[in-house]
Amino acid sequence: MKAVLWDEPFSDPDWIYERKLDGVRCLAHRDGGGAVRLFSRTDRSMDGDYPELVEALTGERCRDFVVDGELVAFDSRGVTSFQRLQRRGRERVAVFLCLFDVLRLDGHDVRDLPLRRRKGELRRALSFHGRVRYTPHRNERGEEMFREACRKGLEGIIAKRADSLYRATRSSDWRKLKCHAEQELVIGGYTAP
Repeated sequence: MKAVLWDEPFSDPDWIYERKLDGVRCLAHRDGGGAVRLFSRTDRSMDGDYPELVEALTGERCRDFVVDGELVAFDSRGVTSFQRLQRRGRERVAVFLCLFDVLRLDGHDVRDLPLRRRKGELRRALSFHGRVRYTPHRNERGEEMFREACRKGLEGIIAKRADSLYRATRSSDWRKLKCHAEQELVIGGYTAP
């Protein structure tokens, strides 16, 4: 599922709130104990780029899953850094897979379960140690979490409707709230200086 950009932070008990991670979206697949495959949001294979993550997931006791997360690297402050992740090809950069959702588990499609239940299933299914991490969330106080994220210099937060079903589209059931304002502009003309 993909989040829509949202302007105003909010608090609502029907929503959960996660830290927005600055990395590369990644789906990890494992069919019946076979090989683990990593895919980007555009369905590009990433297995060969991140063998340590494939190895970490291969060691999991759960033999059949599709999980959704963000592939990240951390800077010296412990903050996810896309720029650091991009240096991976030129220098040694430790990478981690921070998981926040599950689509299939033990041969069952779980996309029609509410998000809060899917997160519980994800938490129970994998061991989350080493390079594979669980993305924690808050059940309320979204505005407070947003202020904290901005104060710490983080990218922002993601608000997710707790009862949302997983869809392979962009949805306002998931909302990204960024600390740094961005605008998309259309250039309507140009004059030489």
